Amino acid sequence: MRAQVLLVMGLLYFVWGSTYLAIRVTVETLQPLVAAGVRFLIAGALTLVVLAALGRLGERPTLEQLRGSAIVGVWLLCGGVGLVTITENHAPSNLTAVLASTTSLWVIGYRALAGERLGRGSIFGAVLGVVGVIVLFSPGGSGLQNPWLLLAIVCSLFWSTGSFYGRRLTQIPDPFVGAIVQMFTAGTLMTVAAVLLDGTGALDLSAASGRSLLALTYLIVAGGITFSAYVWALQHLPISTVVSHQYVNPAVAVVLGAVFLDETLGLSAVIGAALVIAAVFATVRSESSPVPVTEELVRD
Repeated sequence: MRAQVLLVMGLLYFVWGSTYLAIRVTVETLQPLVAAGVRFLIAGALTLVVLAALGRLGERPTLEQLRGSAIVGVWLLCGGVGLVTITENHAPSNLTAVLASTTSLWVIGYRALAGERLGRGSIFGAVLGVVGVIVLFSPGGSGLQNPWLLLAIVCSLFWSTGSFYGRRLTQIPDPFVGAIVQMFTAGTLMTVAAVLLDGTGALDLSAASGRSLLALTYLIVAGGITFSAYVWALQHLPISTVVSHQYVNPAVAVVLGAVFLDETLGLSAVIGAALVIAAVFATVRSESSPVPVTEELVRD
């Protein structure tokens, strides 16, 4: 079980961090909602085929379970990944990743609204994160120059909503079957939205560059596997452990953006990004369970 946890968290840390680069390349020549919709429809279909071949589909889910998984799919994939894809059509991948990483700060807000008592570290992290965002949107930062980056903050709100409140919904017990429902639901909604906005011509992939199609293929395979791992993690690991990927992903995205896309950050943007990442790190450390994850899993 320990090896499984390490594999899952490794996927969340590094593979998911690389998806920001892949999304930026994909939307160079593909309509954002089409890219996101096709991504999850194909990834869901591939996951379904694999589970069927392994005989892992299990019992037919109830309507309540289907409803719960579908709702979480809308929160996480439409509101989360869908909005990130739209953002990266207008903004660099590095700052999008940094602002999207504020998920854990939203979770702290939800916990406060739920009446939970927060530690000093959590409060400090939340305040530090707000300061970091303010710096990013200050006159010397990059936010005011590109208001589309505000959408990345909205995306983190949707993602945190699905991660926090989704646990209270009745979902399909098997996390991988649940992931299929989530991907099909979100993929269908985003593809339909793209057609309504831009007509059926939006579905024509013939104009897409080979570079964009290669990035889309990476998102379908690597992104689909990592999303399934995330769904598994939400059901088996403490939420504080799961969201710890949020302070690694932006660092990975910043490095890859600089290497492959020549993305740069000004001094104010560097300071703001560093404050946000530090805030997420402080929050996650403060919220971490006092019992090591491996020990919890041994007891289970």
